[in-house]
Amino acid sequence: MADKADLIIGGYFFGSYDDAKKAEKEMKNANYLEERVGSMSPKQLLGLYDKMIDEKVFETPVGWEYLKYLRSSLISKGIDEELIRPIPLRTIFVTKEENDYSHIAKLYVKPAKNEKNKLKRNLMRSVVVNVLLAVLVIAMFIIALKSPSPNILNYKQVITDNYAAWEQELTEREAAVREKEKQYENLGG
Repeated sequence: MADKADLIIGGYFFGSYDDAKKAEKEMKNANYLEERVGSMSPKQLLGLYDKMIDEKVFETPVGWEYLKYLRSSLISKGIDEELIRPIPLRTIFVTKEENDYSHIAKLYVKPAKNEKNKLKRNLMRSVVVNVLLAVLVIAMFIIALKSPSPNILNYKQVITDNYAAWEQELTEREAAVREKEKQYENLGG
């Protein structure tokens, strides 16, 4: 069983040993990052902040505290507060009946009107691009079929036609040679 002291990390008393271990790891990560962020430009620091939020690097109060510190640093370095994303907590602090949270769940599921319009625009763009690509593919097949040079679609027909033309030319030449031989035999013979 974990000792009570093992559950206290960064001034927070955690309810489980696993949470305390996670917080301890986040504290080490925060210390490691703090050593390296000093030379970053505000724009790079904002990118790092966003990446840490996206990748859920910090999920305990210890990590949130570091994100709050980074947020304050970004504001003090002149980054507009509206450009800095809020720190997602991903936890519920007040326990209530499930029915009380039904309106919150609907808010997360239902996209905003701007997002609906954006989704519709993206869908229409996708359909238009797909139709355009299909037309281009059909055009390429038509061009390939009508092309006089052999390709994967018409190579058999083109080669057969070439062979027939060569055979006809050879037959004509052979007939001309035989006729010349007859004329020569008749003259000399």
